[in-house]
Amino acid sequence: MTGPSIAAASATTITLVNAMVAAAVSLLVAVGTQVTLSVRDSHARRYLRRRAALTDAQDAALALRGRVGEYGALSRANAGRPSPELEAAERRYLDARALLEVALSRVDDPAVVAAAQRWHSAAEVSFISTAEVSAAREQLEWQAVNAAIGSALRSKEGTSAGY
Repeated sequence: MTGPSIAAASATTITLVNAMVAAAVSLLVAVGTQVTLSVRDSHARRYLRRRAALTDAQDAALALRGRVGEYGALSRANAGRPSPELEAAERRYLDARALLEVALSRVDDPAVVAAAQRWHSAAEVSFISTAEVSAAREQLEWQAVNAAIGSALRSKEGTSAGY
């Protein structure tokens, strides 16, 4: 081979090597971009799932608060005597309690679940029991549930971060 032929072959080889390097870099960038997008989408789906679980739990707690108050008032008014109204209120209360339990089973924030359970216990005593427990305790626990859920909803991760 003569000088110009060798130079042409070298130039072709260099061009091929550059093309292969460019293709490899493009492939790596494409794979990296896909992995990044997949991770971001996974985080977004998890956040939306957490957010939906939190709002469902908050709605269920609010519904239960109304039902436990209704049932407690009728129970006290009837002094423990059965009545169709009391039985219907008890069914609605038990359904609302079950709905909260189901909603809380979807919440993966232990602080929110614990706050909701503390509130529910206080609400049962405050609204249903004949024991003298101040409504202030139920109100404090109710505020704690809403604060924990609010903290989780506002957070970047969708958790209360140990509220």
